[in-house]
Amino acid sequence: MVRVDHSRSVAELVAIGQDEESRTLSQAVKWFAERRVLLDGQRTVIFR
Repeated sequence: MVRVDHSRSVAELVAIGQDEESRTLSQAVKWFAERRVLLDGQRTVIFR
């Protein structure tokens, strides 16, 4: 989660969103490689 306000420009909001998406994807791949992400039917279980 990243806090933003209305003082940011569209370009800044796009950049913030892309950075956060990149961080989230890399964390998900890391957890998957560590076998901390499991599928249980239609549910996803993440062990921290």
